[in-house]
Amino acid sequence: MGALVALAIPSSAQVVQNNVTGNEVWVAGQGPGGPGNFLNIGGVSNRAAITLVSGSGAATTAMTQAQSTLMWTGAAPTTWAVTLPSPAYDGQIVTLGTDTTLTTMVTVTAGSGHTLSATYNSQTLTAVTSVEFQFVFSSLKWFRLR
Repeated sequence: MGALVALAIPSSAQVVQNNVTGNEVWVAGQGPGGPGNFLNIGGVSNRAAITLVSGSGAATTAMTQAQSTLMWTGAAPTTWAVTLPSPAYDGQIVTLGTDTTLTTMVTVTAGSGHTLSATYNSQTLTAVTSVEFQFVFSSLKWFRLR
């Protein structure tokens, strides 16, 4: 009886992982016997490390599906043109931030096959502020949240 109790304790213990790196994956199947695929938890949760961007002159950044936050750091460029990711996840949110004021120099365009709900051309992005866009797959459109 003592051996049975000892075996029962580990099986009832809850395992909690409090350090998720974003590299973990789930296997997702399309119904019984259907095809499966690996889903990266970082992509599913729309979380990724901040990508630091710097440079001079006319800077351009083409975002990837794995990026969610671009942070301009350092001296301001003459312009910063950002292309949002394509393909994008339904509900994907991207954030552009800066630690220095970018005066009338930020332009955002949608990636191939996508559109923006409103143009974002030659805008000012003030230091320690950000702008956010969210993608809606059913309309293939990026909407500005703030």
